[in-house]
Amino acid sequence: MEIQQSISFSAQLKDDNDITFVNFNGSVDEFAVPSVSYYISNQETYRANSSLFRTSFMEFQNAVFDAADAKEAELAEE
Repeated sequence: MEIQQSISFSAQLKDDNDITFVNFNGSVDEFAVPSVSYYISNQETYRANSSLFRTSFMEFQNAVFDAADAKEAELAEE
C-alpha cells in the first residue's frame, strides 16, 4: 500500500461586521509542491475590503510556501 501525505490549509476572511467574503485553500503535497486558491463569496464586501484581501492573501500564501520550504528541507535530509 502506498500512502500519500499532504498538508492542508484553509481560512476564511471576514470584514469588521464578521461577514465572510473570501475562502482560502492551500496545500503542500508529498513532493513539497504548494497549491493556493481562493473563492470570493461576497463581491460587495470584497470590493469594500480589497486592501484587506490582498494583505491576507499574501499572509496565507506565505504560510503555505513556508510549509513547502520546510517539507523540501525535510525531503533533502532523507
